[in-house]
Amino acid sequence: MNRPRALTVASVPMAIGFAWRQHRKTVRAVAGHSSIAPELPGECRQIATSWGSISYRWVQGDPDRPALVLVHGWGKSADSTWWPVVTACDRTMVVIDLPGHGRSLLDQPFTFELAAEVVNRVIEDAEVERPLLVAHSMGGPVVLTALRGRDPESLSGLVVLASAAYWAKPRLRAILAMAPYAMAPRSPVLIHKELDELRHAPELAPHIAWAYGLRPLRHLLREAAVALSRFDSRGWTDLVPPSTVWVVATQDRVLSPAHQRASAALYGAEVVELDVEHSMLLQAREQILGLLERAGCV
Repeated sequence: MNRPRALTVASVPMAIGFAWRQHRKTVRAVAGHSSIAPELPGECRQIATSWGSISYRWVQGDPDRPALVLVHGWGKSADSTWWPVVTACDRTMVVIDLPGHGRSLLDQPFTFELAAEVVNRVIEDAEVERPLLVAHSMGGPVVLTALRGRDPESLSGLVVLASAAYWAKPRLRAILAMAPYAMAPRSPVLIHKELDELRHAPELAPHIAWAYGLRPLRHLLREAAVALSRFDSRGWTDLVPPSTVWVVATQDRVLSPAHQRASAALYGAEVVELDVEHSMLLQAREQILGLLERAGCV
């Protein structure tokens, strides 16, 4: 073996060892924070179904403004996604756990059709008139599916955060194939995301640690990722969205900002750009709260 090749071979275990030590250091930094749930207002309600149960958080607020119906994204739950909004907003809010996520139970495979059914059933159960739908990431495809065949006048509007109208792209397929493993609890990717949020808002460290502990089971992550990789709403003639605001995360490393803008253009949505990454809710809480105050003819 010549000397350059020998040096290369010898450096591989050294690099692996260094990466492992760095990962363990990051894990220790994250694990050093206590996990404390924020005090969330409202009550948790349940709807029995043939396939499990639906859970949603009901928060009573200003009756003179449209209620917010909040739909979370991939790998999240109602509380773990929306707590920065729920703890700082005086609106009536309906915060949904999608099937198999959070407190919602599911004994069959996850699909967007089932998730869309949950959104519509919760709106009916909560008896909110002309609500404003707010969807983050995977919540966008769920809500778009729920809107098929629905009268847009039955809603005050739609706000989409860091999402897309179609996910069936080669780059996204590759990302989604790896996502259930890369974003599993204590994976290097997830640990670094958590550490970034802890550095951004150290005063909220116990709540951030709590939110990251609320991950769905891996098989649900995989089923949802498969559903996302097949999602494409282009050509849905039975989908007429209400007045829509599409929030583009310009630092997004999951969905390119150009992809988000192209999705907004499909539905003639107003585009709002924020200099944030994909998860955005904690990083841009004040901007999002301000946007929700203006959206839906409020």
